[in-house]
Amino acid sequence: SIAGPAYPIGQVLDAQLAMRLPPPLLAESRQILASLIRGQEQAEVPKALQVLLRPSVQPYLISLLRQRPAEAFAALRIPALIVQGSHDAQVGLDNAVALQQAKPDAELALIPGMNHVLRITPLPWHEQLASYDDPQLPLARALGERIVAFIRSSARQSGR
Repeated sequence: SIAGPAYPIGQVLDAQLAMRLPPPLLAESRQILASLIRGQEQAEVPKALQVLLRPSVQPYLISLLRQRPAEAFAALRIPALIVQGSHDAQVGLDNAVALQQAKPDAELALIPGMNHVLRITPLPWHEQLASYDDPQLPLARALGERIVAFIRSSARQSGR
């Protein structure tokens, strides 16, 4: 899991939206999410929520909202790596901890300074925004190092 949620995506989206939306728009987003969780598409979506909840993505969201990430992660019968950035403003460290609790034999790699798009950034959200749109920014070096180390370790343990 790389910056992956442990909680149902409806909870994750609600927490993210609660940090960024004014109360009236947050209330509308919650009504739409509740409908999607019930499997009901919503034709009317405020313009400010279109990027996330527009009708064309609602069938996908309905499917995604049914998933229970920690339960699925716990069911894995293979070595697992959980990678989490300390500056991830979208999926917090509590998700990585919950994934590890669900699968205690999983390895947890916390990358200092890494955000949700896998780049090293300052902690304040407004200072991270540019990293979301700049493909020239390199991925966090420690990310690749931890993945390679995990693969090598898993290969040694399996005799490959």
